[in-house]
Amino acid sequence: MCSNNNILNQSIIDARSFGHLFNNHQFPNLRWPSRIGEYCLSAEGIFEKSASRLYFLRQLGKESFPFSLRANCNGIDADADAKLSNAYQKYLDNLFFFLRSTQPEQFIKRNDRGHLQLKMDIVCTRQVLQLMMCTPYENTDNWTIAVSKYRNTIYMCQVQNSEGGSSSHFDCKRLRQEITTAYMKVLRQHCLVARDGSTAKTGQPNNLSGQYYSVFTTDICGINILYDAPVIAQFNPNPYIRMPNTFVDLYFRLDTMNRAEWSAHNRHDVLKWWAESFLVGIETVYIAYHDRNGVVHSINSKQIRDLYRECDSDWSPNICGNFLHCLLGTIQKLMAHIDSASTVYLLDYNANNGHITYRVTEDRNVHSFIPDWYRVMLEENMEHLNAEVRFQL
Repeated sequence: MCSNNNILNQSIIDARSFGHLFNNHQFPNLRWPSRIGEYCLSAEGIFEKSASRLYFLRQLGKESFPFSLRANCNGIDADADAKLSNAYQKYLDNLFFFLRSTQPEQFIKRNDRGHLQLKMDIVCTRQVLQLMMCTPYENTDNWTIAVSKYRNTIYMCQVQNSEGGSSSHFDCKRLRQEITTAYMKVLRQHCLVARDGSTAKTGQPNNLSGQYYSVFTTDICGINILYDAPVIAQFNPNPYIRMPNTFVDLYFRLDTMNRAEWSAHNRHDVLKWWAESFLVGIETVYIAYHDRNGVVHSINSKQIRDLYRECDSDWSPNICGNFLHCLLGTIQKLMAHIDSASTVYLLDYNANNGHITYRVTEDRNVHSFIPDWYRVMLEENMEHLNAEVRFQL
C-alpha cells in the first residue's frame, strides 16, 4: 500500500506525440549486443547454471509437412488466470541468481563512496526493453513496469497491470495468449532438437523441456544495460566443426490475410518480432506459415532487415529506438536521487491515450523485488575484495 507522501499518477511522457516529433531522427547510437553469460530454467522454472537446455532449430524436409499446430493441444487451460499472474512473480530473480553465480569482479565495481555496485546502469529483461520500444505503436494493451534503484543501478521488471480494461477485452487477450502459447509449444516440438542433435521418431514431435537463456550487455547512447532473453540456435549439421552458436528465432503467421489483417499483423506481431530479434543481435528468423485450421505447410527464413523494410508504412525502427533512449533517460532523471532497494516506482502505460505515468511505493512493500540476499551479497563481496587488497599490500 502506498504511503501518504507518495507521488501518484504523474505523467512523464506521451508516446503518441513522440512519433511525430522523432519521425525524421536517425536511429540512436547503440552498441551491438554482446553475449556475456548464460543459464537455464528447468520445466518447473528452477534456475540452472548450465547450457544444457540450449535447443537448435533444424531444417524440416518436405516429408515433415503438413503438420497441425493444434495437435496434442487439449483445449483451453482453465487455470489461465493463475498462470498469467504467476508469470510476473519471479520479477528479476533469475538475473539475480545469475549474478550470484558469476565471479564478483566480472560485474561489480567500487563506487565513489567506497560501496560496491554493478558496473551497469540498468538491469532488466529483454521483455521490458521490447515493451518500451514498441510503445509508440501500442494502442490495445496497457503495461506496468516496476523500477527500483540501488547503488546507482536501476533495476526494471514487468508486473501485472491492474487496469487491464474490460473483462471482455481481458478474456480475448487471455484467449489469444493461450492459443499462441499452445501453437508455439507444438511448433518447437517439431522444429527443435537437443544439443546432441537427437530427434524423436519420424513423425513424432520432440519432447523438450525447460528453456535456455543468454545474458547480454549493450550501450544505448552511453547507457549501459544488462538483460537476459530466451533464445534458440541454428542447428550445426556437422558437430565436428566447432563454431560459435548463431542465435535465430521461430515464429508463425497465417499464410493468407486480407489487407486489414496484414496491417494489424505488421503493426503488432512483426514489430514485436523485430524488437525481440534486434535486441539480441538475431539477423535471421524462421516463420511457419499455417492456414486458418492451424495446419503448417511451410517454414521459410526471413532476414530481420527485410522485416522492417516490408513494414515501413506501418512503423519506423527510428521512432522505436529513439523512444527507448528517451524513456530510459527520463527514468534515469526521475530516479537520480533514489538509492533504496525497497522504494519502487511503478510506470503505467495507458494504451488509450498513450500516456506513461508513475506512482511511488516507499519502504518495504509488496512491489519491492530486490531481494535481501542480493544486498547482503554485495556487502560480502565488498569484504572479499577488501581482503584481496590487504593481501596484495
